[in-house]
Amino acid sequence: MSWAATEFESIDLEDPRRNRRAIRLIERLSAKPTASIPQACGDWADTMAAHEVARPECATDVRA
Repeated sequence: MSWAATEFESIDLEDPRRNRRAIRLIERLSAKPTASIPQACGDWADTMAAHEVARPECATDVRA
């Protein structure tokens, strides 16, 4: 299990696939902190998956 998977093991984006995508995105962005999302992801499919995770309707308000 990666550090990101351990750190975010309780993540709940209402779909296990989205949880895995978010963790993969976190790992990629942390490996290349100055890269854009497309640069960090490396290919079009992973870039689109990253944008899917980042959609505003996927976010929850943790202040509530």
